[in-house]
Amino acid sequence: MKKICDSILEAIGNTPLVRLNRVTEGLEAEVLVKCEYMNPSGSIKDRIALRMIRHAEETGKLKKGSKVVEASTGNTAIALSMVSAVRGYKALMCMPKGWATVERTRTMRAYGAEVQEVEPGEEIERELKGKSVHGGVVELLPRIRCLEMETHEPATWWARQALNPENIAANRDTTGKEILEQTGGKVDAFVASVGTGGTLLGVAEALLAVNPGVKIYAVEPASSSLFKMAPELRPYMEKYGIPGIAGWIITQLEERKILAEAYLVEDPEAVEMTNRLAREEGLFCGISGGANVHIALKVAQQMGKGKTVVTVLPDNRYRYFGNEHYTT
Repeated sequence: MKKICDSILEAIGNTPLVRLNRVTEGLEAEVLVKCEYMNPSGSIKDRIALRMIRHAEETGKLKKGSKVVEASTGNTAIALSMVSAVRGYKALMCMPKGWATVERTRTMRAYGAEVQEVEPGEEIERELKGKSVHGGVVELLPRIRCLEMETHEPATWWARQALNPENIAANRDTTGKEILEQTGGKVDAFVASVGTGGTLLGVAEALLAVNPGVKIYAVEPASSSLFKMAPELRPYMEKYGIPGIAGWIITQLEERKILAEAYLVEDPEAVEMTNRLAREEGLFCGISGGANVHIALKVAQQMGKGKTVVTVLPDNRYRYFGNEHYTT
């Protein structure tokens, strides 16, 4: 272990992999959880924020005086705010009005970031009223704002986490590599929630390169499955000039056919397991971690004796005190 870090960025990664003992009672397979909430800003997104910003610096897209912008309501916005603070950049995070909890926006501002809440406007509200994709399209509005800033404001760099290949690379080269080292390569299944898809695809690439037989499982909120919503969002993205779904990481997940199965998890299931992890295992993870473990236990039940199932606890419970719902 390094005695002194030159900056907090050196503390990103190398998180513990912990065996579950009590919530797995009665199962013959073991379930291991990667405690990503122990990263400096409190989530796995520190890994991608650092990787994306470093790559932008190396390619000349970020320079002294630049501003980092992103459309995010949570972990990525916080992670980019933290890394930007250390690297000396201004940061502006866009989100739909009222979508982020007070805890999250206060954390971004504490790191010095500006938070801009975007309202849909009457035209879009009229067009989308009663349609199933309403939430998804409203979430696209901050991306429109980021695109406008990048296009018209000098020295502005949009991280584009849903499209950025460094999102995948960060998880392949750090999260996935660490899991292989910590398990000695013995992984039979990997389970993870899908937001952008970067964690799942990146770790999957690392694991499958060593063992093509590893089973990969996706987890999504039952209330907002991106796999189902993405095709419906395409016309709205084209209408408003947002970079297309074809390049989204989640689209790559589907096209490459690496998933054994995709599971949907209801809020009560995710919250119940999150509570159990705190009370029975001492793991103070967020609701998405509870959802991951809920499915990891199902997979472990199917796999049986001698098998190892790995999942991640992406963030901490503090992020959900204002809104106890499973979101990605």
